[in-house]
Amino acid sequence: MDKDYINDGSLSEKWKYRFSFYDQHGFPGFWKVSPEYKQAFKALKLRQRLTIQINFIAFFFSWIYLFVLGLWKKAIIVILLGIVAIFIGALIGVNILGLVVAAYVGVNTNKWFYEKEVKGINTWSL
Repeated sequence: MDKDYINDGSLSEKWKYRFSFYDQHGFPGFWKVSPEYKQAFKALKLRQRLTIQINFIAFFFSWIYLFVLGLWKKAIIVILLGIVAIFIGALIGVNILGLVVAAYVGVNTNKWFYEKEVKGINTWSL
């Protein structure tokens, strides 16, 4: 169920750019990237790479921004994951775990929103 996002007036040009890149080259894998994605990503300028690779609003406002985008299932999971990260961090004395959760959300929000808007996939999984 692919949606015609190009003619969607509710999406900004930045989202349309990200979505068209994902349509043409796919997503980066968790452990490795496809050669096609790698080549296309290397051809981009730094600002374009950052636009594709990370969502800075999601990095700084993680679960709040997910709610704004309509990714409420993922926002609830991120809240719970953040609570667990703070608790574990307090137990072992490592306070950077919250930053790790924020970075994970920042890197994956573009993919999650693409899946919701274009593919119609909105699951609980991160």
